[in-house]
Amino acid sequence: AGTTASDTHTSADAASPAPTPPPSPGVSLALVAAVDEYELAAVEQANGRKLSEPVREYARLLEREHGENLAAARALTSGGNLIEPETTTEVHALTGRGKATLESLANTPAEHYEHAWLQAMVEGHTQALALLDTRLIPAAKDDQLRNFLNNTRDHMAMHLERGKALLDASGAH
Repeated sequence: AGTTASDTHTSADAASPAPTPPPSPGVSLALVAAVDEYELAAVEQANGRKLSEPVREYARLLEREHGENLAAARALTSGGNLIEPETTTEVHALTGRGKATLESLANTPAEHYEHAWLQAMVEGHTQALALLDTRLIPAAKDDQLRNFLNNTRDHMAMHLERGKALLDASGAH
C-alpha cells in the first residue's frame, strides 16, 4: 500500500508544472546586467528628448547608478573567480522586452514622451524588484552575490519611488 501511495504521489507531482529552477550566479548577473543595460539605453534615448529638469535629474541619477551597478556586476567574484554572465532564454526574453519598450518609446509623440518614459521607468523598476525578490536574491548562496543583489535591490526600490513621485507630479495620467 505504501508503494501505491508513493506512486500516486509521484504521478500527481509529474502532472503539475515544473517549478522554474533557481538561477545560477551567472544567470543572476546576466539578468541584472540586462536590466542595467536597458535602463542605460532608456536614459540615452531620453537625453535626446525634451524633459523637465526634475526628470532630467532623475535620468542622470539612473545613468550614474545603473552604470556603476553594471560595472560592479562585471567585476563580481565568487571564491576569487570572476562570475561569468550566462545568457539563457530568460535573459534573451528580458532583453527583448527592453528593446520593445525602447522602440515603443521612440515612436511616442514628443508631447507625451516624458510621461511615457516615466511610466516605462516605473514599470521596469517594478519588474526588476519582483525578479530580485522572487528569484535572484532567494537563490543567491554566495555572500558576495547576495550582497550585490541586495544592494541592487535597494537602488531599484529608490529608483522606483523617485519615478513614481515624478509620475504623480506630472499629473498627466
